[in-house]
Order: sequence, then C-alpha cells, then structure tokens
Amino acid sequence: MRKVKFHSYIGIAIVVAFFSCARGATTSPAESQKIQNLRAFAKLYGYVKYFHPSDEASAIDWDEFAIYGAKQVKDAKDRKELKTALEGLFLPIAPTIQIYTSEENPQDPMKQVPDDTTGLKIVAWQHRGLGLNSPYVSVRLNGKTTLSGRHFLGVVTQSVDAAEYRGKQIRLKAFVKTNVSGEGNQGKLTLMVLREDVTSSFMADRPIKSKEWQAYEIAGDAAEDATRILFACELSGTGQVWVDEFELFSKDEKDKWEGIKIKNHSFEEWKAKNKPEGWSVYVHGTHGYSFKIDIENPYKGKKCLLIEGEGKPRSEKLFEGHPKIGEVVNKALNAGLFCQIPLALYRDENGTLGKDEKYPFAKLLEKLEAVPAGKLTANDEDVRLADVIIAWNVFQHFYPYFDVVDVDWNLELTNALRRAMTDKNEEDFYYTLCGLIAKLQDGHGSLKHKIQREWASLPFRADWIEDQVVVTVSKDTTKVHKGDIIVSVDGIDAEQALLDAEEYISGSPQWRRFNALQRFGYGDKDSKANLTIKRGNEIFQLQMERNRSYTEQISELKRPKIDKIQDEIYYVDLARAKMPEIEERMDDLANAKGVIFDLRGYPQGNRDVICHLLREEDISDAWMRVPQIIYPDFENVVGYKNSGWGLKPKQPRIKGKVVFLTDGRAISYAESFMSFIEHYKLAEIVGQPTAGTNGETNRFVLPGGFRIRWTGMKVVKHDGSQHHLIGIKPTVPVRRTIQGVIEGRDEFLEKALEIINKQ
Repeated sequence: MRKVKFHSYIGIAIVVAFFSCARGATTSPAESQKIQNLRAFAKLYGYVKYFHPSDEASAIDWDEFAIYGAKQVKDAKDRKELKTALEGLFLPIAPTIQIYTSEENPQDPMKQVPDDTTGLKIVAWQHRGLGLNSPYVSVRLNGKTTLSGRHFLGVVTQSVDAAEYRGKQIRLKAFVKTNVSGEGNQGKLTLMVLREDVTSSFMADRPIKSKEWQAYEIAGDAAEDATRILFACELSGTGQVWVDEFELFSKDEKDKWEGIKIKNHSFEEWKAKNKPEGWSVYVHGTHGYSFKIDIENPYKGKKCLLIEGEGKPRSEKLFEGHPKIGEVVNKALNAGLFCQIPLALYRDENGTLGKDEKYPFAKLLEKLEAVPAGKLTANDEDVRLADVIIAWNVFQHFYPYFDVVDVDWNLELTNALRRAMTDKNEEDFYYTLCGLIAKLQDGHGSLKHKIQREWASLPFRADWIEDQVVVTVSKDTTKVHKGDIIVSVDGIDAEQALLDAEEYISGSPQWRRFNALQRFGYGDKDSKANLTIKRGNEIFQLQMERNRSYTEQISELKRPKIDKIQDEIYYVDLARAKMPEIEERMDDLANAKGVIFDLRGYPQGNRDVICHLLREEDISDAWMRVPQIIYPDFENVVGYKNSGWGLKPKQPRIKGKVVFLTDGRAISYAESFMSFIEHYKLAEIVGQPTAGTNGETNRFVLPGGFRIRWTGMKVVKHDGSQHHLIGIKPTVPVRRTIQGVIEGRDEFLEKALEIINKQ
C-alpha cells in the first residue's frame, strides 16, 4: 500500500512509469498481441452495446459480458484466433453484425432485410446524452430499453438524529439479495450523512446483483456538523431486491462498535397498505414499484422486505433523427479486423429479426451467469480490463468536450489497458482509472471507491500564494501557524507534490490546483507526515499525524452568512445562505450602498438573487446543450436539446453597487450563477477564474465498486463561446499575499469594499 495518496503527491517512480506509458513504452510481442486483442474487443463492445438495437444486446448484463469477454479474447495468438473469439462472443448478441479482415468485404446490409416488411417495426437507438441518470435519456425505439440507471428507483429509507454521533465513525450492515439482469438494473445499500449548510456527503456500497443472501457493509465518518444519518436500500431499474436485518453502529472512544437503535430493523412490523413500520418509501421516475411483505424468503425471522420494479422505460422517440433500415457503420477494430454494425433492425411480434441458430443466445447467457460480477474486485485482472473497456467507451461515444480537449483518446485506451495488466491490486488500479479520467480535463470527472475510507488528512488547509504552498488555517496552532510555508512533505518538494497530484485530477488548471491543495498531505489514516516548514527566516522540521476527522472541510473564514460589514454595505455568503434567509433581508440589500456576494463555493439554491439584479427578462436559452446521438464515436451529432434558465426580474431590485467574489473552487451550478453576472454585466467580479466546468453530471458504476462521475452535456457561455476549461474570468483580478494570510485579512473582500467605496 502506498504510504501517501495521490491527493497530496505520489512517488517519482510512479510519475515516471505513468509518463512512459503515455509515450507508448515498448512492449513484448506477446503483450502487444494482448493489447491488440483487447483494443478490438473494446471497440466492438461499445459499438454493439450503445448502437446495435437487437433485443439480445438489450437483454444481457454488459458488466458480466465485459469481464467474460476480456478473458476470452486476451490470449488469442493471432488475428484468426481473435476473429473467432469475437464472433463467438458477439454473434449470439448481434447476429447481423459482420467482423471481417482487410482482405474481405462485408455483405450488403440490405441482403439481411426481408422482402415483405408488412407489419414490421423499426428498432434503433436514440441517445439524449447517455441515459444513465436524469436528465439524460436513451431509448430503443419500438423496443424495451434497459439503460435505465437512476431514471427509475424504488427506495426504502430511514434516518436517525446525528447529534450523538458527530465526529464518530459510522457503520451500516444489512442482508440483501436480488433478482436483476440487464444494464443498470441493480440493488444498492446507501449510507448518507446530512450536514448543516451542506446538502449531504455520501458513502455507498457497490451495486448488488447476487441472487443469494449476503451481508453488505458501509462505513464512514459523521461530520462535526452532521444533523441526520440516513440509510437506505434501493432497486435501480427493474427486477427484485430483498432486504433484511439492518444494523447501524458507531465506534466509541475505545475503538469498539456500539449499536444504534433503529426502528423495525428486520421488517417484522408492518403498517396498513403494506408499508413497513418506521420506514419511508420513495419512488423516482415511474410508478411501477411495489414494497411488499415477503414471508417465504426472509434471511432471518418471519418476514423481510421485497422491492419489485416493473420499470416502464420509454420507447417513444426522443427527437426526429434516427438510423434507417440498411444504415450501418463500418469501423476499424484492431489487429487488421473491421466490423460492420447495422444501426437499425426490423422487429415482429417475436422480437428483432436476424437471429442465427449457430450462435445461440441462451448458451452465452449461461456462461455469463457464472461470472460473479457483484463479488469480484479489481484485484482480478479481468475486472480491471473490463473496467477500462466500459469506462473508455462511455467517454468515447458520449463525452461532449473532445472538441476543446487536447487528448489522443485512442492512445489512452492502450495506455490504460497496459497499466491495468501491470497493476497488482485494486489500489494500483484506482490510480489507473484516475489517470484515465484526468485526461478528459473534466472538473466533474471523479472516482469514488471504498479504499478512500482509509485516507486521512493533516490538520490544516493550504493555498498557492506567491508561488508557494502556504498554510491558511490550522486546527493545531501549537505546530502550524497561518502563513507558514510548507517547503516539503515526506521529503518531496511541496510544489512537486502538487504537480504530482494534479496528474490524477481532472479539470482545468485552476480546478486541479484547488483540489490538490484541498487534499494536500493526504495519506493513510493515523500515519505520520514529516514536514519541512518555513516561518519567517526560520526553517524547521516537524511531524504531524493524519486523522480522518480532518478530511471534512476546515473553514478559513468565520463570518455570518449575511452581515452588515460597513455602513450601508452588506456581505452575503451564497455558499451558506439559503434563499429564504436572503429574502428576509432583501429590503436592506435592495437599498444598500453596496452588496458583496461571496461565491467562492457552491450556491445554496439561491439563484433568485440574480432576479433581483436583472434589469430585463433573460432571453439566453441555449447555453446548456444535451447532445442527440445516433452514431458512434460522437460523429455526426444530429442536434442538441438546448435550454437556459429563463429568469425574470424581481422586485425589489438591488440598486447599489454589487460585487461578486469568486475563484477556482466555484464549479458547475456556481458557474451557471456567475454566467448571468458576466453576460448581463450585473456586477463587478473580483478574484480568480472559476473552475471552467459546467453542466449536469452523469454517473456510472464499474465492477469492483468504482463509481465515476462526469459531465454529460455541453455548456457554453451565453454568447455561444467556449466556457469549458476557461470559466468566468474576474473583471478585477486579485491574488492573495502571505502577509494578508498572517494578518487574517480577506484580500478579495477588501478589494470589493474598495470598489464600492470608490463609486
């Protein structure tokens, strides 16, 4: 196990290894053949999964197929063996596709079309984004759609007061079994800590697909400002999930787990209308869910809870364009192989046409049943290879920013496969996936895994000031002071530590630097960090212990959310103040000499502030753009579903001088907010550029419990120009100084006051 996590720095040897892969380091002939085999499988996997509309392709578990397929193809000795392996894998799913060599020509696709098409319907894929999470939708026209993801959820949940457990480690345990199949259909256990002024922090276990009762556990820390501890079991998509014997624990001062009382933990008590006593049920996306008593399958006792989901995925068209019968794509795979993929098929009352008895689908399903995808971890090479293949394809076909991101994504597939084969365990592989996501330069791009629960931080926060790592707030002032310069950590130069960490963080330079600083010094919990500190003219060494309790945000400023800071000048922290609180003071704000809105963070549902600044109705309605996709490789996008916020002016209007404070930590919703300030010139903008990443996120889970988040739509500035990687630039740039930190001054705020007082 690495002694220090990439969030702070990684060893020089690891960096060298990473870049040698990126340069295309030499490989042995055997390894080269393996890479070619896996690349061919990866390409074909994405084409069939997302664009070939057969019923069979929509019915398999694609996670299991990725693991099984990687194992089957990787050891093929030559092109002939690889072609045979690919046909054995894909023709049961997609019998109308063709895999051919450079010396062969594919068959005319119209020869597969029946002469009489009376009564037949056309089946084809349409993607508005990738339909794994709202607002993104994927449909298979005239066919059942299994890319359901979080569009459809049936959830049972309960919560307890968190006051007694603040700062403690929390553990959830429950027994779950499922009957699910198909992409995105799964059970899941969730533990959530609700906090003051923060929406929530999540800890969730990997998807559950086992058909046998198994115990599942989640552990995490309750923040010092935690208000509620919420726990739940959910069914995503269609199928059945059984759950029984919930248990919740907290760890006491002696490192022992103590039980936390929860209501009706084993579902033995039931209300009228078939509702479990003490529990709430929640349905999202469809009314096709039921919550039932099951007396035949309890894990323990006499009863358990059964969540059933029929799921009603939509199959009506999302937009006008869709592939026509006879329309195919011909694509190079690898190792001298090519594929022809029909993008539209006919179907009758029995399903899509073109089945081939030489490649029985049922036999493939039997083999996939033996793949325990829900139990496997990334300690298994085939899981690692499958994860690379799944993740790479999501971005290859649906990531909307390759036009402004300088990356050879095809090369990154080779690099990631090579690293996955040399990784020794799931922690090694965590860094491989982080490196892949980092290449997207997507500030939303992030990876979650249970190994992060073992990480901890140091009791201070730092910023990059005057080209040095400078402590800005400390929880251990006996050792570290505000204004101290961190020269090195565990023998690595502090700036190099940031640069090393940034190689594994996705996004713009300003977002990567902010995140590297936020996690500076991260390592295994309870481990020691050796620091070299410069304070004034003195340089000294000290040792500090990393602790999980420090991983929560350490706030630098202790100012009221809404504050009158000078005569007729008000301050509003939009990262903490909710709109009702702001509305209570709106008359004061409207009549003030000046108002300073602080958006160095994430807004708390208070975008109506903009309405009190607008002079006229907002007519910018096309800055959020969800791609409409029917072809692979993000080619020939047929259009975008455009939208905006459509804001209208509200009274009272804020009439005084307005200044917004912002910097690189302002991302996504914060940038939507700031885009109005920029476009309509509603205020001066003081500080540093925002993160340069906006748009609704999308999410997916990989075998082994890796959870990936990314940006699924394109967002531009209101005038149509590029926002991604640029962000909202200040009209008045400000940089912090070390002296300002030592004196406890907010130099952004000081500049804002200067602007207001000069008017």
